Formats: sequence, C-alpha cells, structure tokens
Amino acid sequence: MKNIQHLENSFSTEFKELISKSRDVAIGLGYDYISTLHFFLADCEIKRPNSIYYFAFDNDKEYQQFKTFCAQHSDTIADLTQSSIPLTKEAEKTIWTAIDEQQSRKQLYIFPCHLFIAAIKNDKSLFYECFKHNPDILAALTQYYTELGELNKAEAHDTRSAGFLASLANLFKSS
Repeated sequence: MKNIQHLENSFSTEFKELISKSRDVAIGLGYDYISTLHFFLADCEIKRPNSIYYFAFDNDKEYQQFKTFCAQHSDTIADLTQSSIPLTKEAEKTIWTAIDEQQSRKQLYIFPCHLFIAAIKNDKSLFYECFKHNPDILAALTQYYTELGELNKAEAHDTRSAGFLASLANLFKSS
C-alpha cells in the first residue's frame, strides 16, 4: 500500500471532512469497511452547495430510499468500538486516482470533485456502479463540477491570495 500521509497537506478541508464522514456513514449503515459508495453517501450527508447530492438526486425522498437500500444490503456487522475501519481496494485506488486528477488539473488541493471524477473513471468502483447506466456520466459529472467552479477552485483561491498580498504590500509601501 502506498503512503498517503505525506500528501495530507494537499487535502482540502472539504476532502478531509468527506473522508472522516465516510467512516461514520459506513459504520452507521453496518459496514466494517469504507468504499466509494460511502464517500458518495457521506458527501450527500454533508450536503454542501457543491455536493454530489444535487447531481444525483432530485429530492430527499430519493436519497433516503437509496440510503435505505444500501443499509439493507450490508453483509457485515460493523464494530462500533473500532477507531478506524479499512478502505476497500477500490476506495484506495480512487484516492490515488483523485490525486492524479488534482495534479493533472494543476490544482493545489484535492477536493471531493477530484474523488468523484476518479471514482467514475474506475469501472470497478461501487460509485461507478450507481451510475453505469449513463454512458455519458463522466462528461456530465465533469460539466457539473465545471459549472460550479470546482475544477478551477484552487487557481481562483491562489489569485485572490496573491491579490490580497499585493494589496497589502502596496498599502505598506504607501505608508
């Protein structure tokens, strides 16, 4: 297994929150592992304005039905005393692919959008299984995140930071 810990500074706050929430969702549904399905459900639970929830579901009733289906199909019994539970191989592969996705887009941080684009590219992922009926899912998901500004988020953040620092420097020069 590759070491992800040295990349932790590249993880956005949203990405870290998603991974953490995935554990809670998995255990809450009775699973003793974390898969891309749990990443998906966790992002839907967090429900930020850029959540995959708004891409995947028309209303909360649809989401609750899907979540109930997932809970009914858990073939494990989660040990609630575990402080951590393992990632499946497909979840681990998806995280590494998300890192590649982030780097290929030259963004400073890994966001949930990178994770879901990576998961949809992996036809072995449980997330992909949820959408495999749509042959244009990668294009649709990419368009969704592009329209939300997620795929250029880091660059916009950098520009604002640089602009702020330049303004601050000019302010000190003039005094």
